Amino acid sequence: MKKESPEDAAENGRLEKLIRRYLEFCRSESDGKKVGRFPNLAGFCRWLGCGVDAIDRLRVSHPDAADYLCAVMEDEALNYPVLSPTLAVAYLKRRLAYSEKPLPAASQTDCGEMRLVFEHDIAEDGA
Repeated sequence: MKKESPEDAAENGRLEKLIRRYLEFCRSESDGKKVGRFPNLAGFCRWLGCGVDAIDRLRVSHPDAADYLCAVMEDEALNYPVLSPTLAVAYLKRRLAYSEKPLPAASQTDCGEMRLVFEHDIAEDGA
């Protein structure tokens, strides 16, 4: 197979087909005891013969294609049968850019200070 960058694949309309072929490759790596390879962005890049920086370039040049690729990898990660919660969280944060969303600029959300007041004394509950 000729090495192809994610950008080239998106440009040529082949990205979806390559993603499917990569997922088939991951599933084919299973045997009777294991479930196969864990599909992920780094593995996809390795399979394509490029680095993960290629995904960052794809996000700039073809944001819809990058979004689709991340959605597929997220779905695969969330449905992988033996993925530990720790690995799932780390993977989603690091490779799929899941983290706390930054708040919009203050000029867009400036609604003053919020003060929470609790009128119930939890010490009364006998903790």
